[in-house]
Amino acid sequence: MSEDLKEHANRECILEVKTGSHLYGTNTPDSDEDYVGIFLPPKEYIIGLKNVEEVDLSIISVGKDGKNTSDAIDRKMYEFRKFVNLALGNNPNILEILFANEENILHVNHYGERLLDIRHCFPSQLCVKKFLEYAKSQKHKMIIRSDKHNELNYGYGFLKTLPDKMTMSEVILEPQNKMRSVINDVSSSVIPCFMKRQSHIHCGDICFEPGVYVKKARKILKERIDKATNRSDLILKHGYDTKFASHLIRLLFEGLTLVRTGKLEFPLPEVRVLKEIRNGKWETEKVIAFADGLVGTIEDAVKTTVLPKTPNYKQIEHLVICTNLEWLNRTTHRAFRF
Repeated sequence: MSEDLKEHANRECILEVKTGSHLYGTNTPDSDEDYVGIFLPPKEYIIGLKNVEEVDLSIISVGKDGKNTSDAIDRKMYEFRKFVNLALGNNPNILEILFANEENILHVNHYGERLLDIRHCFPSQLCVKKFLEYAKSQKHKMIIRSDKHNELNYGYGFLKTLPDKMTMSEVILEPQNKMRSVINDVSSSVIPCFMKRQSHIHCGDICFEPGVYVKKARKILKERIDKATNRSDLILKHGYDTKFASHLIRLLFEGLTLVRTGKLEFPLPEVRVLKEIRNGKWETEKVIAFADGLVGTIEDAVKTTVLPKTPNYKQIEHLVICTNLEWLNRTTHRAFRF
């Protein structure tokens, strides 16, 4: 991506919000800073042949422990129409931006204000499926215990001994799959790190298609291990990843609030509960039971929800058309000619 486009996105930002724990109210002095913004692109990306969906303006700073340092900043800018389409789909991370409290809105111009003025047009009953799907994903990541963590490491170590072009269906036929001669200090009771279930091959909490090459599988496992290892102390201490657990409950709280009120409120009213979970004060079973209870409450609340079945496409499209026409008129100084 060109530096010119990055500079343009930064210069023509219409709305930027501080997100993550700072938005939720669960931040600590050590919390990373995350920002999400929206920009209007140059005319060739609106009516020409070029295309852009997002621009990454992050500052990467990782310590020796693999964790972000205090200098790290996660900053992403969405192209205006891309953001609107994600919001129409009731993407949880995107809806949060529209309902950010004033304290966390770092920049907004008149285009951004117009978008915020119709924020109520986006939430719909589509959010139920979206928020439950996102919550389910966090629950899946949360329950990676030390045994699953070990499986990932064993699997990665094993794949490092195999040819790049070998497929995963061939890998599970390898007698060394049991890691007897590859990984040291593993007891004889360790199960194979790769298991075939139905038509897929599983390792830890990762599922592979049989035709995936070892090279790609290694990369996927390494990325998953890095994510887990950065919080391996939480996994070993509490038996689950408390950060994913807090995200699980947060998403369900947000989903329930949307279903009941049609909007989100920040900072979240449930900060105390989320901090308790993040700090490992809840047992795994309590988190799971509480999450299951929230899911049931959401399903019941849908029956009397204030949300419409679909977003207000007509009003949202009108905003998009007017915004782009005004933006093009402002940035184009002469008529287009063939």
